Parts: sequence; structure tokens; C-alpha cells
Amino acid sequence: MSHARLASRPFSQLLLALLIALPTILCLVSAVPLRAQGGAAADASKTAAPAPDVIFFTNGDQLTGKLLREAGGSVTFHSDIAGDITVTWDKIKSIRSSQQFAVIQQGQHVTRKTPEADVAQGSVQVQDDQVHVTTGTGGATKDIPVKNAQYMIDEDTYGKELRRNPGFLYGWTGAMTAGAALIEATQNSRSFTGAATLVRTVPTVSWLDTRNRTTLDFNGAYGSISQPGTVGTKTNIIQGDAEHDWFFSPRFYFLVDAAWDHDYSQGLSLQQSYGAGVGYTVIKSPKQQLDVKFDIHYEKQQYFITPGIVPPPPLTPSKDLVGADFGDTYKLKLPHGLVFNQTALVTPAFNISSAYSAMATAGLLFPVYKRLGFTVGTLDNYLNDPAAGSKKNSFQFTAGVTYSLK
Repeated sequence: MSHARLASRPFSQLLLALLIALPTILCLVSAVPLRAQGGAAADASKTAAPAPDVIFFTNGDQLTGKLLREAGGSVTFHSDIAGDITVTWDKIKSIRSSQQFAVIQQGQHVTRKTPEADVAQGSVQVQDDQVHVTTGTGGATKDIPVKNAQYMIDEDTYGKELRRNPGFLYGWTGAMTAGAALIEATQNSRSFTGAATLVRTVPTVSWLDTRNRTTLDFNGAYGSISQPGTVGTKTNIIQGDAEHDWFFSPRFYFLVDAAWDHDYSQGLSLQQSYGAGVGYTVIKSPKQQLDVKFDIHYEKQQYFITPGIVPPPPLTPSKDLVGADFGDTYKLKLPHGLVFNQTALVTPAFNISSAYSAMATAGLLFPVYKRLGFTVGTLDNYLNDPAAGSKKNSFQFTAGVTYSLK
């Protein structure tokens, strides 16, 4: 009996301890789901979408959406209802945004070597003609008058454009145009025109100095007219060129270029040139840009006998030329989304003075819907020494539908 009583004492003490600790254990177990729920709620709050931006106008209207950027006093704001709108500072009363931006001030020159502290970066609020930038360090606020805020760029774009080295496929912009006309009657007439311009500028933004630029151009026109009992006629003009620029200052650059021209109406089988030179950006602003260029190049002109001439003239011999290009390119953004483009080029030859040429283009783009537009343009090509029997001047007027790549 004494041994049984002694053996039962540890069990009774253990049972008593469990009964005493049971409330504590139940409290701990019940706390686990609550902690998990609390953690899930915290995670949900971390991943919740940021509050939308709001822009308030001086006339009392307001829009909810996303602040995209500001450049040269024009603010671009996206709304699901209105799309992308661009307004000037004088029409804006205030802006409330939860995003991070970098604000570049008037006269501030930003490069890859610019210290981070020199550029105001953080969340922005616009009120009383001031851009209030709240930095992440201690919540300090820097106030910049809106008239001094030259550019306002979202944090992601600022970092990518300033620091990274993009691949070859990055940053291409441009437009493609096509037009056609068909006539079926006593005379059968067909005409087709096409053009494409591709431009790649690195960086792609105007608030950084351009490091390099690539331009590709193509123009083509084909037409034929036929009538029973007569000899048919046709037109076939193809032009293409390429240029790559390396900027050694914000406005000066070295360039290499090449051009290829075929003009059936001038008896020109192929005119090809390859050269190198320099360029200078005379005007550069958000609304317009003017570049002037000069190069020294090798040029070869090859001809065939111009058709339709009776009796057929002799074959014009090919020419090997050393010459120069003097030219310009100009782009102007007009109100209501219209864009005007112009180029001009004069090409004298040093070794055969009579073999000079010139070329000029002009085009006006009318926006229609999103990236679709309508373009009218002209192309004038002058060849002072064409194939025997051919006219010196070739003029085209084109109209067609345009698709803008960006």
C-alpha cells in the first residue's frame, strides 16, 4: 500500500499542474489564428493599390487618375474617362499625388555624373503655385515654384533613362504611310506610294543630353498607265537613307550616312553615296527642332536608257564622284496635334562640277484617331546631269494614311 501511494503522487501532481496550466495553453492556441489574421491584414495593407492622383483645375473641375509628367510648363495627366490630357500650370489649382517624382529645375543640367542630392526627388504635391517635394530622408520638404519646375519625371523613368544602357531595339519611334489609287476605264491607271521613318534616340527623353541617334528613311512611288493601242508608261521611284550620330556635346555631333536612290523617270538605275561629317542642333525645344549637317562622301551614279524616247538615246556612262552634302532637317509640332516635317539637301560634286544634285521634302501629319493619321507631302528631286533624254527635275505629291509607332 505504501509503495502504491508513493507511485501515485507524481501522477497526481502532474495532473494538477496540467489543470492549472490549461487556461494558459488555450489562450496561446487561440492567439495563433489571430496573429496569422493580423499578419495577413498587414500584408494586404502593404500590397493595397496606392490612392489615385487628383488634379484640381482653376475653374473648379477635377480629375482622378495618374499624374504622368511635366515638361516646359505643360502637365500630362491620365484619366480613365478623359484619356491623356495636357494642360499648362496656369489652369491648375493643385495636384495631389502618391507617386515618387524627380523635379529638374530651370537651368539645371542633369547628366550621369550629377549627384543624387542635387535633384529634388520624392512625393510631390502642388499647391499655391509651388511644387512641394517631400524627400524620403526625414520627411524634409523642398518647395519649388511651378515656373522653375522645368521637368517632372516619375521615379522609374528617371532611374532607367539616367543609368541604364539600352539595347538596340529600345527607343524606336517613327511613322509609316501608305497610299493607293486605282482607275479602271478606257485608261487603266494604278499608283502606290509608301514611306517610313524610324528614329532611335538615346536617351529617349528631352531632359537629358542626347548621346547617339539613328535615323532610317524610305520613300517609294510606283505608277503605271495603260490604254489599248498605245505604249504603256510607268513611274518607279525608290529612295532610302540611313544616318547614325554620335554627340560629343549637347548640340554638336559626328555622323556617318548612306543613301540609295532609283528613279526610273530620270534614267537613274542607282545613285549610292557613303560619307561622314558633322551636325549641329540649332533649335531644340519641346515644340520644334532644327539640325544643320555637312558631310564629305563618295558617290556613284549608274544609268540605263530612258524608255519611251524615239530614237533611243545613247547610254549615259556611270560616274564616280567625290562630293559633299549641305542640308537641314526641321520638325515643328503645331496646335491640335499637327506635325510638320521638312528636309533639304544640296549635293555638289568636286571632281565633276556639272554632276550636282538637290533634294527637298515636306510633309504635314493630321492626327485622326489614336496612332492613326493622314499625311500630305511633297518630294522634289533635282539631278543636274541625268540620263540622256530625261528631265532634270522629278516632283511627287503624296497623300496617305499614317500609323505612328509611338
